[in-house]
Amino acid sequence: MPPKILIGCAEIAKYTYNLTRGFRELGYEADSVVLRNGRNAFYREMEYTYDDLPFLEQTSFFPKSNGRVGIKTTKAFANFVKRYDIFIFMAGTSLFPRMVDLPVLKSLGKTVIARQCGSEVRDTELAQIFWQAHGSEYPNYEQDRQTPPADCSSEYNVFGLDRYHPTFANKLHTTRMAEMYADSIISGPPSQTLGIRPYFQTGPIFDVRDFSFKVPRRQAPVIVHAPSNMRFKRSDIILDCLQQLRDDGVHFHLKVLRNMPHEVIRAELAEADILIDQLSCGCGTLAYEGMASGCVVLGGHKDAASPLPRNRPVTHISVSTIKETVRQVIQDLPLRIRLAASAREYINDGYGSPASVAEYMLQSIERAGKNDCDLYPVLFTANADAIAHEPCPEYLREMTRLIFLNHGTHESTDVTRLVAAGLVSPTENTEVPRWDNNSLQEEGPWVLTGKKATYGRTV
Repeated sequence: MPPKILIGCAEIAKYTYNLTRGFRELGYEADSVVLRNGRNAFYREMEYTYDDLPFLEQTSFFPKSNGRVGIKTTKAFANFVKRYDIFIFMAGTSLFPRMVDLPVLKSLGKTVIARQCGSEVRDTELAQIFWQAHGSEYPNYEQDRQTPPADCSSEYNVFGLDRYHPTFANKLHTTRMAEMYADSIISGPPSQTLGIRPYFQTGPIFDVRDFSFKVPRRQAPVIVHAPSNMRFKRSDIILDCLQQLRDDGVHFHLKVLRNMPHEVIRAELAEADILIDQLSCGCGTLAYEGMASGCVVLGGHKDAASPLPRNRPVTHISVSTIKETVRQVIQDLPLRIRLAASAREYINDGYGSPASVAEYMLQSIERAGKNDCDLYPVLFTANADAIAHEPCPEYLREMTRLIFLNHGTHESTDVTRLVAAGLVSPTENTEVPRWDNNSLQEEGPWVLTGKKATYGRTV
């Protein structure tokens, strides 16, 4: 009998809804859960199998003598969990707050996939190192550093924090809970900064059927910028550049879309010529939506920084190149037409489609068991000095030690140094298995891929 699948418990860029659709198209029985108080206001039209889990009100949490989180729940929780074989959790969520139910699910023999999405696992100091290595600055660096630190001396203290609080141990908790208990992890290098366990990357989960394709072919193009977070997208630089071009006499129409429902964004993209996504590392869902709609998409994406899916047709921009790149795309109509057609062709190939990503996730479970992953993280292990000043509670040090023992590490990792930095429980270098370095390829700074990291278009 095919496994029954539950997907939740947050909605990020319509991933939960689309992935549920993808598994159903593959013939699986799949349900979704996004609680009413966690609904995403940008996706008002979405319907989920569950928007309430009554057993949550019947569950209590308490501090154990060792500072870990104790759980007292009811048969309603056990009966609910029995219905499903595979649990796919988005953005550091699960059925209980802060993923504390993952050990319980594993003890019941359930399969768990953790799909990390960004700021819930992205560490400020390591993100700055990664961003700078790829030619940029981490946009949230100063804001995160100015946020008062939280008490993370025990798991119970961490349990009370919002999962997006920038304190180091808070992000480390989300990362290590997934690495310790999930059967497979889906993420990307710009997000998985604290990772030590090999993982997989699929890119956004996106359904082309939701979008209308049109290439308007205007001489004076309509440019859309639709930032979900203006600081992270570096909108100030983008808008300043466009004003400079306008002052230079370059003709275009600009639409800045903020806090709009998703159906409005879709309609605007269908009428646009150019989408300027972001200057940050990576390539989010909006870029795919622009490509599907007939837009030329400009963004901070570089294949080396976020390699999968392969060869995404996003025109790269940086702080130093944005003005002239945008000028060229505005003024060269034949170039715009070619880029828009190429982008839609890529989308039509199905990379990022719900069924394609669903199938890849299922494959990742088997591949993870063979240590045959897409990405092998080294940023955390190589930059202990940048984070050694941050308090790391004992339970996270011990989890890091166990993950090293279970999943190995790069041959260059100095475990003794990490122990001295207070990031790992006492462990000898010789105890930790090492990855086969001959099977890894360096794609760029802090990005190592395995031989089967091929998802995407071959050029």
